[in-house]
Amino acid sequence: MIVSKVLIKIWRRIKNKILEFEYFSNLDKKMLFLRMKKQHEMLIEKMKGKKRVRVVFLVIHNSVWKVDTVFQKMLNDDFFDPVILVCPYTVYGESLMWKDMQECLQYFNEKGYPTYSSFNYSEQCWVKLDELSPDIVFFTNPHDLTRKEYYEDAYLNYLSCYVPYAHDVSKYKKYVEQYNQPFHNSMWKIFVPHHDDLNIYRFYSQRNGFNVIVTGYPSCEVFFEEKEKSPWKPQSKMKIKVIWAPHHTINDPILPYSNFLRLSDFFKNLSYEFKEKVQFAFKPHPALKAKLLTHPNWGAEKTNDYYSYWEKSENTQLEEGDYINLFKWSDCMIHDSGSFLAEYHYVKKPVFYIGDENIEKYLNPFGIEALSSCILGKDESAIRHFLEKMVLNEINPKLNFFNEKLKPFFIEKTPSKLIIADIKKDIF
Repeated sequence: MIVSKVLIKIWRRIKNKILEFEYFSNLDKKMLFLRMKKQHEMLIEKMKGKKRVRVVFLVIHNSVWKVDTVFQKMLNDDFFDPVILVCPYTVYGESLMWKDMQECLQYFNEKGYPTYSSFNYSEQCWVKLDELSPDIVFFTNPHDLTRKEYYEDAYLNYLSCYVPYAHDVSKYKKYVEQYNQPFHNSMWKIFVPHHDDLNIYRFYSQRNGFNVIVTGYPSCEVFFEEKEKSPWKPQSKMKIKVIWAPHHTINDPILPYSNFLRLSDFFKNLSYEFKEKVQFAFKPHPALKAKLLTHPNWGAEKTNDYYSYWEKSENTQLEEGDYINLFKWSDCMIHDSGSFLAEYHYVKKPVFYIGDENIEKYLNPFGIEALSSCILGKDESAIRHFLEKMVLNEINPKLNFFNEKLKPFFIEKTPSKLIIADIKKDIF
């Protein structure tokens, strides 16, 4: 009895400390928001009368570059002077960091965009952000994945904007990482893809959605344009084109989307089993490979062999970059991803989501509605059954989510036009 009372007292103290930490943590964010609000007003006042505004887009991975239409419109608008600064991904060591930076630089240079490396190779030093003289800084990722000068120092000292790198379908850690970091409370403007986002910010952010504007998702404007050249490898005969897109959250109890470790061999065998009828594109999340390289049961050799199989087999291909035309030319997708849960619905094709009813615990209201337009299943037989029905052309897409939640944002003005107009109205 005495032991029980002691344990109860200890638990109450721990609980109070947790609540106290959360309270003061949120109080700090509230104070940060108020301080940044004043700073933003001062920065806007200093910009009044400028004929041209320099906008620096901070990019870590080109695979999550979701503001291309915004950047293009700024390039064609004399009021803006947009440039891209490629920043280092510092999470998984220097070798991967330099590789990612080179791939990112090549991607934007091939597009002909004004692009800078954050590392000055001739002087062997990191470029200071103020050397680019930004008036506005655009973030493409809310997480602390890079050097301090391209993250915290940037959002604390400049007018900062953010477009989410995903279509915002997830729910985890009480929404803190997605909606209530110091990052979010320091932003001048956050342009979100749907109204559920705004409601979440209003309830969970210390800024209460004050800096949030609902525009729709600019990266999805291209889904309403004509198809370009197919990225699928030519085949000797007609086959249905199936995308397999595994998420990166392997062994993650906080966001348990990924089924990759359980199904990796199954999908490899499936690609061989259906080789006469199906063409597969392996479209892994960009963070998956880095995690597999350090996984105790995978490592470099196994990971590279696995990726090589999908790249080189006759009826398969590896896709690690842009996916818009991959989606457009596909027939269906099988996945357990986050953002793709919403994005694939833009092409109005059948989609199988690997999961069960418990997955709804990790989805926000928008994500739950996106899931309702998928075929849901978890075991191998359900996936195989889906493929067999697709081969026979016996599955039609569910269009409720597209018609009700996505299409309305693209009828009158596009998201990128709304973003440009909103920025201009507060500066002019």
